[in-house]
Amino acid sequence: MRRLRRALVCGAAAALALPLGVASAVADDEDDTVVIGDPVVVAEGLDSPRGLALDRRGSLWIAQAGSGGDGPCFPGVVGETCLGPSGRISVLHDPDQGVGTVRDHVTGLPSLAVEETGGEAIGPSDVAFDSQGRLLATIGLAADPGIRTRPEADGGIGPSPLASRLDTLNRLDRRSGALDLVADIGAHELSANPEEDDFDSNPNSVAARGNRTYVADAGGNALLRVRRNGDVETVFVFPHEAPVQIPGAPPGAMIEADPVPNSVVVGPDGAFYVGQLTGFPFTPGTATVWRFEVGEEPTVYADGFTNIIDLAFTEDGDLLVLEIAHNGLLAAFGPDGDWTGALIHVDRHDTSRHTVLLEDPLFAPGGIAVRDDHAYISNRSVFAGEGEILRVQLGH
Repeated sequence: MRRLRRALVCGAAAALALPLGVASAVADDEDDTVVIGDPVVVAEGLDSPRGLALDRRGSLWIAQAGSGGDGPCFPGVVGETCLGPSGRISVLHDPDQGVGTVRDHVTGLPSLAVEETGGEAIGPSDVAFDSQGRLLATIGLAADPGIRTRPEADGGIGPSPLASRLDTLNRLDRRSGALDLVADIGAHELSANPEEDDFDSNPNSVAARGNRTYVADAGGNALLRVRRNGDVETVFVFPHEAPVQIPGAPPGAMIEADPVPNSVVVGPDGAFYVGQLTGFPFTPGTATVWRFEVGEEPTVYADGFTNIIDLAFTEDGDLLVLEIAHNGLLAAFGPDGDWTGALIHVDRHDTSRHTVLLEDPLFAPGGIAVRDDHAYISNRSVFAGEGEILRVQLGH
């Protein structure tokens, strides 16, 4: 169950808003023309912004994965990785008013990031509201949950209160302003994973409808249900991809990529939709969107995407797919650092019909939320201090 790891580890007036692109109109057919306006920056200077959620008043809530800290540290995939209390949950109260002030609502949350840059952070990964209007938040890990309690001398980062908050689902207590534990996703991985030598968990996304809450565990390749009492159960383990050639390896050296389900949202039909990244070698065109009805196994809703990072639905019921790296994560981690993302429209009448709505200025985008005719996208999501929120107008 090894996957992306640290890669996803992986006030101003409206007149001051920054236009970043040229308005465009793209037609799926004569009856369904999708129009997007100029992307506009509405927040900037964020630390690895990831999942987004809009509350009933229209305020935008942001999971910031942070920039790591002073340690403990350990060798990570992309460099020495250090733990620190820089993760936070923030809010932008007027996302339609130009470049605004992002206010931190919960601070001191755990963040694992590359020591030199504070980038490639793993920390608060998603936010979502339940049916009672309470804010839920996942905090990731992308590693063996055992490192949270294992001493540093044995390759761990714990035990510490900060480390214990990694790999969890939490709920905001509006009275105290604290983020309270709902479920320990890592403990479920340690107890339920049949591959005893290959523990890995990364709760990257959460969605709720009625009394049901689901978490996409990108590390465990699974969709999990979290019950009201905090119990966690595995609903579905997603299948591996078809074998592909390992880049740079001798011909015939094949690998079955992990599915890496890292986004889950509620659709207009009440079903849950899960987007997958697909793991190494991150082959373009192999990422899938699954549809899940309670009591049934997930089925493929749409296919042929590249490195999905989040999903959202328009007010018309069309799916928007956000790709973190439109040309594949190998290109992103290559010498040219091609982190060009993409926003893709999926026709609800024919889910095989995809239209790329936006690429530039998307650069390692990390999350999307939609209300009415606006989409909000967290951009530059793997960079400390460089993250931003874009607003894009949608129309027909």
